[in-house]
Amino acid sequence: MTKSKSNPSTSTPGAGDPVGPKHAKLLSFLATRGQVEFDAKQVKRGQQLLKQARAELLGPLPKDAEVAIFDGWVRRVTLKCSKAVALWPEIAAAPALGQLEEIELLLDDGTDAWIEAANRQPLRVTRFHLNGENVDPDTGEILDERENSARVVAAANALAHATELVLECYVDPSSSLAGLDLPALTSLWIRVMTGHHEPDAEVLATLKQARLPQLRRLGWESSRTMDPAAAVAVPAQITELGFWGPNEAAVLPALVAARPSLTAIGVSTQDRDDPEALDDDALRRLGEGKRLFGPRCSFARGFNTGFRILHALDRDADGLAQFAALRGRNSRDADVHFQYGNAIEDDLEAVNAFCEALLIDPDHGPAHCNLGSALVRLGRWRPAIYHLERYLEIHPSFAPAWRNLAKAHRELGEEEAAQAAEANLLQEA
Repeated sequence: MTKSKSNPSTSTPGAGDPVGPKHAKLLSFLATRGQVEFDAKQVKRGQQLLKQARAELLGPLPKDAEVAIFDGWVRRVTLKCSKAVALWPEIAAAPALGQLEEIELLLDDGTDAWIEAANRQPLRVTRFHLNGENVDPDTGEILDERENSARVVAAANALAHATELVLECYVDPSSSLAGLDLPALTSLWIRVMTGHHEPDAEVLATLKQARLPQLRRLGWESSRTMDPAAAVAVPAQITELGFWGPNEAAVLPALVAARPSLTAIGVSTQDRDDPEALDDDALRRLGEGKRLFGPRCSFARGFNTGFRILHALDRDADGLAQFAALRGRNSRDADVHFQYGNAIEDDLEAVNAFCEALLIDPDHGPAHCNLGSALVRLGRWRPAIYHLERYLEIHPSFAPAWRNLAKAHRELGEEEAAQAAEANLLQEA
């Protein structure tokens, strides 16, 4: 699937100075993306350089740390609280982590000690994910399903400088978020996990007592139904709202009808087996004059929603924001980099995103196609030819790729090859 872009930029912002000689080699290699064919040899070279530079990139983090690395820098890290305690001051000072955008913390028996460390040492990072799911990250075993909202709230309040926060916690009818005290927070995502109860409306209502003076966006993800009236009743200062659950198709129209001040709404994928699901036309009407965004905690659902926003609803800026958020959550997924590249207007940055996809999956056909198209727009004819031909080997009936291939050959003075490409267009017609 392709999505044409215009207005190519002439420069791409640098990420920063290298933190070591191996990192410098990696950054030098990445700077050549789009200048030469990103073929199997280049991909292998990039993978080797990334592996060699990993220790320098991690800085104080343990060698086996779960990190998201793209464009030559660590962008996201996941740590158990028990390990984060000693690392917190080092994370604040490490040049290697200067481009770190988000930290996910897994709450465990070291959470209280981490809270003390976090209170003493604020970080430059302002986006955090507090995961109270109590799942063993190695085995997937659920360790504890008891209510833990108080613990999650205490951990959240240690991040007084946070501007964006994701909370995952178990709740029951006694749970409360009233103790949240985050003066800088603008965006809050909550994934609630429950047993046999349906306490979502009661827990949501406790946000009215929380001290969140800058809060503008609220996302609520749950497996339980939400009373539309409870969703409508959230604090008036919140102008960007999204609710995802079994009755989300009833909640969203109620929100839009009752809160005309909304500037952004949360949307979802369309379950074609659900007769109540909102189709694309319904979302266009509800979203008129508003930004659209998708869920954050479920990667698969967030990805599919981003795809719908970008392609079915044709919202480039909103799709870009969705896939930008998801890149850190699963940086080893070639498709998320590919879709980010589809959404971005800057062709040089799109080239980088498509190359990130190829570093993960060198045979990603659509990435080859869209990389070739972006290179044509940039006037980089020779590498464009390589990637367009790679795609056409798999999908020989795709006319836009033949047109771009003919143009690239013609610009290089290769008229015979250009006519051969155009002959395929005639055959397909």
